[in-house]
Amino acid sequence: MKLKNLCLALGLSLSFQVASADAVRPVDSIVAVVDNEVITQRELNQAVAYNRSQQDRDTRLSDQELQRQSLMQLVNQSLLVQAGKRNNVHAGDAEVEAEIARIAAARRQSVAQFETAQMRLGIDRRGLRRQVRDSLIAQKVQQNQIMREARVSDEEVEAVIARNPGAALPEAEPKPQYRAQHILITGDGERAQRLALQVAQEARSGVDFAQLARQYSQDTSAQQGGDLGWMASGETVPEFERAMSALKPGEVSRPVRSQFGWHIIRLNEVRTPNSREDRIRAGVREALVQEKSQAAMQRLLQQLHQGGYVSIRM
Repeated sequence: MKLKNLCLALGLSLSFQVASADAVRPVDSIVAVVDNEVITQRELNQAVAYNRSQQDRDTRLSDQELQRQSLMQLVNQSLLVQAGKRNNVHAGDAEVEAEIARIAAARRQSVAQFETAQMRLGIDRRGLRRQVRDSLIAQKVQQNQIMREARVSDEEVEAVIARNPGAALPEAEPKPQYRAQHILITGDGERAQRLALQVAQEARSGVDFAQLARQYSQDTSAQQGGDLGWMASGETVPEFERAMSALKPGEVSRPVRSQFGWHIIRLNEVRTPNSREDRIRAGVREALVQEKSQAAMQRLLQQLHQGGYVSIRM
């Protein structure tokens, strides 16, 4: 399941920005306080209008329930964004512009047309970019949690199949699968980049990759020599997947930057299953990834609510 779709399925909105306390207009009443941010009535009205436009005719919510869900979306969004900023999660200008272009294209609009449509809703050019930047930060926080907790091993897939002999299990079109190791160097500064370059050079010169992973990696896979097991296309962040899929088995990548830090990747094996049994395995894997992803997001939101301050004022 695509991460952005998962976020929406969990009741998260990536479309609306909550304002900082010093940016609230006097005419805007406050409907909620979330840690150091406030949510205004105007923002809630925008969220309600957007969510109403996305409803199916057969599943329309009452106005009261739609307002409640929209407010919770904004609260969750604010908690995620503030958690990201506390942990130095960023979204650069190029990312923001690319996301605006993507959203506009999805609506069959030019960027200028999309900006004009947003201005009619009271969102100026600067505000739109602030919204999109925070949406990207929230998405990265979610990806981080899912990447840590939603890995699915071959053993888990086979266990589900073994427990359900003769059952109609889900099938999916098999995707290329990669078995890889990686070393993660966290941090944004030059020191982290220099260390990543040094470790990559050692790995590419023939030093045992598993040994380097145990010594340097700051990922939970370090004690397994950086082994990530088998991963299907779409199960990791785009920067990692692009670098991994460009390798041949046995090759080691140059350092690759993602929101998690610097990755050094070794590709060990590639397989492209195509039998019916493989389609079943692919379907079961996708179902397990979705299940684990939803559980990971629920845990993250629960932790943020428990550790944060949320006051509803309506």
